Amino acid sequence: MINYIDEFVKPSKIHESLFIGYLWSTPSLYEKYRNHEITKDTFTEPIWWYFYYIGNEMYSNSIRKFDDKTVYSFLTSRPIEVGRKSYFDYYNEYGGYNSIEELLEECEKDKGNNDDYHFSEIQKYESLRKFQSESLIDINNKDLVGKLTRMTLKQMQSFFQFKTSSIFSHINCGEVVEYNLSDDLDIAIEKMNQGEAMGLSLHDSPRLSKKIKGWRKGELMYLVLSSGVGKSSISMEKFILSLYENEQKGMMFVNEENIWKTRNLILATVSSKILNKPINREKLIEGNLDEKTMDKLNAAKDWILKHEKELIKFYDLKKYRVEDVLSRIQMMKPLNYSYAILDTFKPDSSAKESARWEAFSNSAQSIFDCIKPEANNVGLLATVQLKIGKEYRYLDLSAIGKSLEIVEVASVVLMGRLLYADEMPGKKEAVKAYNWEKSDFDGKWHKKEYILDPEKTYMIIFISKNRSGDISEQIIYEVNYGINSFKEVAYCQMGKKSNSQF
Repeated sequence: MINYIDEFVKPSKIHESLFIGYLWSTPSLYEKYRNHEITKDTFTEPIWWYFYYIGNEMYSNSIRKFDDKTVYSFLTSRPIEVGRKSYFDYYNEYGGYNSIEELLEECEKDKGNNDDYHFSEIQKYESLRKFQSESLIDINNKDLVGKLTRMTLKQMQSFFQFKTSSIFSHINCGEVVEYNLSDDLDIAIEKMNQGEAMGLSLHDSPRLSKKIKGWRKGELMYLVLSSGVGKSSISMEKFILSLYENEQKGMMFVNEENIWKTRNLILATVSSKILNKPINREKLIEGNLDEKTMDKLNAAKDWILKHEKELIKFYDLKKYRVEDVLSRIQMMKPLNYSYAILDTFKPDSSAKESARWEAFSNSAQSIFDCIKPEANNVGLLATVQLKIGKEYRYLDLSAIGKSLEIVEVASVVLMGRLLYADEMPGKKEAVKAYNWEKSDFDGKWHKKEYILDPEKTYMIIFISKNRSGDISEQIIYEVNYGINSFKEVAYCQMGKKSNSQF
């Protein structure tokens, strides 16, 4: 018999008694808790296990009202085993229906249906006792014991999840959760009635945010561009700035840039896009900065430091392994890191050519299994390099090449390229850019032409896959690589018919 410490026993008693009071006052609650594992060890005193067990037996025998006469009739009808006390003997020993009446009065004073709360506390203390029985808690550490008992059940789960994830961060594990499909249909209807929640709005991108419903937790998004076109730069401006603006914790997993280049990029991006003090990135590379540039950089630094120091975690993947990304996501999610960027997602170069693409697809599935709502509920953006030789005018999923299978688990796939010279106004393949404008005359939305400037650089972002909306329109960005700016300016609609290669 384990001698549990008082801190894991005494506080549970009041919750156990009130929980029984709620069950006996509303027997239908037994149905609610039917799938929970409730045993003798759940309770610290035999009286509450007894009344739980008897109530459960009565409910299973179709009794729906637990009054004095009904209980008496039920107990006296139970068979008596030779050499053992009867149910009725225990009933008298535990005060009979008088004990239940006292509980019902206490539940009335408890103001409301708090059975969930009391059961959660019971489970918390039961879990702590199990930890003690397995010698997994230092019960002599009073600070730790006090900290644990002050937590809610959910907080305690997160605490131990973080601890175990830290220890086993190099190991991947799966989980299967069983549901009854017909359960909670009222909740499903209510969720549909409320509509899907918007994710984080991307920085300075209202058109794209509306199309894809923002950066959403529990979903995998790809940004597919040719090498050197701006995968890291767009990720920094649209996604990392969004985390800062919304005070959301995020992780960056990077295998092609180091921490210093990324710090340079965030400083330049904040100065240009947040503080409207553009800095030419070439100057940052050359060094010997003038006073004006130093002032801009210090202002950007001050803006960043106004936010929580640990808001964005940066992980330099010295040796690229998707397993390392997954273990960090699992470890950091209990600390509310709910968004992540993987720059760049690619097949493992160590595998043979024939196996690389299969491994790439498997990695995508592993990532999705880790971030989906039922797991860690993390929104992840993965940048992917556009297959060389696939720079068509119209970009669809086929442009990903051999890695096409990775998009099966993605909710959104964004693909981009720069506008060609012959797509400027007056040229053979001129792109018709426009914005939507509401007419004062008829109250309807009409296209208003947007004139592109041949002296500027533009990028088209194709929404090649979008589980949350339309993919027929593309979005045009005015690009200034010098100051890391991608300004959203217009829509367009490219046709597939002119899909010759360039």
